[in-house]
Amino acid sequence: MTIVKKLAIAISIFTLALISVGGLGLQLLSQSKDRLDYVMVNTLPSLDNLVRANNALSNALNDLSLMFLTRDEQQRNTLKRTLENNLANVEKLSTAYRDGLVSDKQDLQMSNDNLKYLNDFRAAKDKLLQQAQTDNQAVEKAFSDSGYLNQAQAKLVKGFQEQYNYNVELAGGLQAQNGSSFKQAFFGLVSLIVIALLTAGTLSTIIISYVRRSLNALRQTLISVSENLDLTLRADTSKNDEIGQTSSAFNHLIERFSTVLSDVRSASESVSTAAGEIAAANEDLSARTEEQASSLAQTAASMHEISSTIESNVENTAQTNRLSQQAGNVVEHGNESVQRMMHAMEEIASGSEKVADITNLIEGIAFQTNILALNAAVEAARAGEHGRGFAVVASEVRNLSQRSSSAAKEIKTLIDSAITAVQRGTVQADDVREAIGNVKNVIQSVSGLVNEVSLASEEQSRGISQINIAINQMESVTQQNAAMVEQASSAADSLNDQAIRLRQSVEIFKLANTSHHGSNQPMEGMRSLRLGHR
Repeated sequence: MTIVKKLAIAISIFTLALISVGGLGLQLLSQSKDRLDYVMVNTLPSLDNLVRANNALSNALNDLSLMFLTRDEQQRNTLKRTLENNLANVEKLSTAYRDGLVSDKQDLQMSNDNLKYLNDFRAAKDKLLQQAQTDNQAVEKAFSDSGYLNQAQAKLVKGFQEQYNYNVELAGGLQAQNGSSFKQAFFGLVSLIVIALLTAGTLSTIIISYVRRSLNALRQTLISVSENLDLTLRADTSKNDEIGQTSSAFNHLIERFSTVLSDVRSASESVSTAAGEIAAANEDLSARTEEQASSLAQTAASMHEISSTIESNVENTAQTNRLSQQAGNVVEHGNESVQRMMHAMEEIASGSEKVADITNLIEGIAFQTNILALNAAVEAARAGEHGRGFAVVASEVRNLSQRSSSAAKEIKTLIDSAITAVQRGTVQADDVREAIGNVKNVIQSVSGLVNEVSLASEEQSRGISQINIAINQMESVTQQNAAMVEQASSAADSLNDQAIRLRQSVEIFKLANTSHHGSNQPMEGMRSLRLGHR
């Protein structure tokens, strides 16, 4: 049963008691009003009627006495008329009482007796008036104690007095009845009020005690949850009332809150794991960046050697050109010049082979750089929003590697051309050895070949310059990659710290089926390894 129904029952009982008290009070007031109305409408008018009738009778007796005392005939006639009027008034009042003011049969009988006594008194009065005309002693006899007029008067007066006393007795009975009804009503109303108050007080005490116990139990649960942050506690929902419904709603809220905190804990662990993966990827990328920087340093050194060789080739070409001119003037030294030219050709061939090897090395570096750029783009895609900038850098590195590969191919083409030129020079030198007589023509051919070598060397020099520019750009990109790796590592550390703090904030709550303590130690160890690596 709900608290509202219990309160409704208590209020209904109290209201019913109030209605009973009010109904009983109204009934008693109605009865008291009826008795008061009876007194006002019947008893008081009856007493007034009897008093007036008795007064009229007294006046009639006085008039009758004065008639026999006066000797004035006119005054006697006046008194006689007054006597008749008073007796008529007595009869009128008595008749009115009998017709409208009698209370019961006994009162009606008294009214009829009084009218009979009035007629007897009139008959005695008429008899006296008739006898008084002939007998002077008739008046004295009639008014004596045993006289018929005195007896008729006494009966009539006694009848009025008895009827008056009877009405007074009836009024006293009404008063006694009213007093008895008041006592009964008083004790009845007091009893109903006491019973109503006791019932209402008992029900109120029971309901208040029940509500206090239920609320105290719910309050203790709330205090335990707030002080201990124990979300496994549940309020008692065994009562099927408002407090039970409130407890059920509270339990549902705790379950929802516990579910949300569990989701937050799982999310923090996922973030921590993702931060670890990002940190590992950053370490791998850092190592690859260092390898690329080392390869670029080696490539720069090789390119320096190639540049020196090309400069040497240019100088040798100039010297060969001078020797060719001298050979045209000094034929006798042609054989020696041819030998020196052959030697120069061998050096050019050797330098060309070295350049070919270096070009192959550059192509290998460009291929590895392209692979690294692809791997970096994949890692940036895994990182999502945080790896967008890193993806742009990876794209630039890939473009630079492609440009380096193209430049290496161009250099290889130039080297192949140089080797071909050297081979042709060798053939020409053999021809010069075989046909010393055609030295001048051979020297001219050699001069042409030397010019071609010079042009090839200049082209090689320009290619090397482009390669140096590409290497410088790759070094800049590598430095940027290293800086971005450092930033990504710092971001991963910050993300890991935030995940740890979030998990620690959630772990202060006691949840159901939780055993995740110490899960942040691997991430701390990984951070220490990254710091040591740096």
